[in-house]
Formats: sequence, structure tokens, C-alpha cells
Amino acid sequence: MSVTRSQNYIETTLEPTYNFTRNHFYNHIMEINLAHVLMLKKQSILPKDEAETILKATYELYKEGYSKNYNASFEDLFFMVEADLAEEIGPDLVGNMHIAFSRNDMDTTMFRMFWREKLAKWIEKINDLRVTILELVAEHKATVMPAHTHNQQAQPTTLAHYLMAVENNLRRDVQRGIALYERMNHSPMGAAALATTGFPIDRQFMSDRLGFERPMSNSYDAISASDFMLELSSVLTISLSTISRFVFDLIFMTTNEVNTLRLHEKHVQTSSIMPQKRNPSALEHTRASISKALGKLQGATIIAHNVPLGDIVDIGDDIQPSLLSGYNDTNDILIMLSEILQECSFNKETLYENAQSGFSTVTELADVLVRKHHVSFRKAHAIVSDLVNELVSNTQGITDGNAEQVRIIAREKFNLLLSLTDEEYKQATDALDFVNIRNILGGPSPSEVERQRIEAWEVLQDNQNWVTVTLHNLNNYSSKLEKEVELCVNNKN
Repeated sequence: MSVTRSQNYIETTLEPTYNFTRNHFYNHIMEINLAHVLMLKKQSILPKDEAETILKATYELYKEGYSKNYNASFEDLFFMVEADLAEEIGPDLVGNMHIAFSRNDMDTTMFRMFWREKLAKWIEKINDLRVTILELVAEHKATVMPAHTHNQQAQPTTLAHYLMAVENNLRRDVQRGIALYERMNHSPMGAAALATTGFPIDRQFMSDRLGFERPMSNSYDAISASDFMLELSSVLTISLSTISRFVFDLIFMTTNEVNTLRLHEKHVQTSSIMPQKRNPSALEHTRASISKALGKLQGATIIAHNVPLGDIVDIGDDIQPSLLSGYNDTNDILIMLSEILQECSFNKETLYENAQSGFSTVTELADVLVRKHHVSFRKAHAIVSDLVNELVSNTQGITDGNAEQVRIIAREKFNLLLSLTDEEYKQATDALDFVNIRNILGGPSPSEVERQRIEAWEVLQDNQNWVTVTLHNLNNYSSKLEKEVELCVNNKN
């Protein structure tokens, strides 16, 4: 039956959706068709000769690929493929191919097949960035720098300690990704339109042939769920928010006033009028790309949140382009940031001077008064605070002070007689000593950061192995499916 459709509808919706589906989901559609016919044959729902005829024609079309432009006589790719097969083997056989089968369960199955592979490849790129960061950690365990809270200099740490914090965030991103993969990798096939079927199908057979862990346990949930796509958006968004904060810090470090990070020439641009400029353009474009990606990913939630619980195009066709665009931007960001970090250099001397010349070490001075001179912490805090105020009023730094000043403040303002020595003062206000003494679990001392690095590397290797095995399994199910089809078509099974 010929249908005349709105030309506007064709141009704005049907044709773009067809092109997107053909370009990204065709192979998965055909794999689902092949697995379904194998199952119908196994369950004797289709006679052996009919199943083999359908499989042969479907497999040939699958291997040939599909490049046809949209034909407005059909709704979508599903019906265009069906029509092409009908020309080969007749409409009755093609119709029987879809016994106990619906676009509803096929669509959401192909989405899961597509996104589980994309998710595994995103995890692979996150792992690549973690490798780069851990290499920098190994290099900068003794690179002392000031850390900041509330954008104010806080305490000395090391560049390695800071980078380990970034790596820990990325590690959790991977953990979230793996957990999502496990939830996503369940097969909707057999749900049909939403209420399964009266035919004796084997849903576990379909799940196995398509590389899923198991079938979904509720058929209505199978065709209506969008949470796996929203969770993908959320996982990527969480990761990008951390990366955005990291990039903010890196850009700050490149400023002339700070001057602790120097980008490679390939990652900077000059000014059209100011010859001295080394604009950190690669980082700036990365920051902008993060914003664009976040907008696209958050759009997935807007698309999906206000629709009925059922098979709806909003959570099917319409959500895919926005989600894929945000995903692709995210991968580009990871690749670019890894390259920037591999090629940049950090100014170790300036980082140390910044930590030493400010007042970031005074926490340790207060701690020394508590540990060695039995002053209550609140009084020790007040004594050191007064010392800082006195030095600042004289435009001096902490290294310009001395033990005598501390003793005078303690005696005159707190009626305390201290025996603090100049050696104790010098050691307590040394940034490197501050770092070395903090050897507590999770702390910044080089030996403790090395322990953290080794632990992180072991976890990373496990995560890399997971990616290797997962991508192998995704490739393997397809190869096994093809072999099973070929055996059947060649009358050997």
C-alpha cells in the first residue's frame, strides 16, 4: 500500500533517522535477524528448509552491507530491508522471519548492542589517560607545590599527590562504567511488542547468540527502559566534570603570574598583535569541548524524562544522535588531554618556591607546638596565626620569621613559656619536610605516593584486562554467530 508522507516530515525526521540508523545500527539489526531465525529453527517454529532459505538471503545482505538512500514509501530501515529480502525469497517467508518478533524489542536490543561497545571503548580511553597521569606521578613524587583550598594557598603537597587525586577520580569513572556495562548487557529480545509471545521461543538462546549475559526479566521493562542511556550520559557527565576541573587548574598554571606549566609549541597559539603571547589554546578548546559535550549529554535526560513508559520514539530514535555526539566529543577530549599531558613540562623550581615562600607550611609549625611543646592545638593555632599577621604586616614571609618571635607571642599574648628552637622552626617551616613527614595513608610523602601509584597501576591493569576481554567477547559473539549461520546455510547443521 503506497503512502504519501509529508515532505517536511521526510526531510526533517524520517530521512535523517533512516540515515543515522543505517550508518550506526545496520549490522546489529541484521545480527538480531540472523539470531532470531536460528532460534525459530531450533525451536521448530519455522521448518528447517524455510529457516535456511531466510538465513541465506539475510546473511548475504548482511555481508553485502547497505548503502541505499531513504525511500519514502517505507517507514524506516526495518521495512526497507524486509522489502529487499521479499524480492529475493518472497513476502511470506520474510513475514515468517518475524514471528514472535517486533521492532520494539529489536530497536532497544540494537541500542544496547551499540552502546555497550561504545562504553567499553570509552573506558579504554579513560584508561589511556590514567596511564599518562601515572607516568607523571612517577616523575613528580618529589615535586613540591602548594595546594589550594577556597582558591587560597593551603598546605604543601606534591604534584604527584595532586595527580593521584585526579587518577582516583578517573578510576571511579571506570568503575561506574564497568558497573553500567553489566547492567546494560542484558537482552530484551523475546519481549516482542511488550508482552512476549505465545510461541515457545528460547530467550536465553537469543541472548547468548547476541553476546548478552542474560535476558531481561520483565518484558515491559525490556521495551521501555531508557535508563541505560541516561546512565551512560550520567557516567560521561560525571567524568567530564572532573576533567573540567583538572583543565581549569592546568590553564591557571599556564598563566604568566603562576608559570608552573609550559605547554608544547604544538598546543599553543600566538596573538595577532602581541608577539609575546603563548595562548594555551589546546587547553582552552578542550575546556570549550567539555561544555559542548555536557550540553549534548544532558539533553538526553531532557528528551527522555517526560514520555510514557513504553516503546516511544523519544527514547529510541530521537535520543541517539544527541547522545552519540556528546559521546564522540568526550572521546576527543580524552585523546587531546592525554596528548597535552604527554608533551607538556612542569616548572619544578617555581612550584617549590611558591610552596616555600608563602605561608602554606604553618600548619606544621602549629603541630610542632602541640607535639613537642604540649600546647593545646587551639592555642598553637592562635600563636601561629598571630605570627603570620605580624610577618604579613612587615611584608615578610614565613622563612623571614624565627623561633624568638614565636616565643615572644606565646609569652606576651598567651602567658606561655616555650622552648622552641631555631632548628625546630626552620624544619617546621620547610615545605619539603612538611611533605616528607606526612607519611600517613593517603598522604603526600614520596614513599606513600609511590604506594598509591603501585596500587593504582595494579587496578588499572585489571581495568585494561577487562576492556581487552570485553572487546574480544563482543567481537567473538559476532564471529560465532556468522559461523553458525554459515553451517546452517551450507546444510551442515
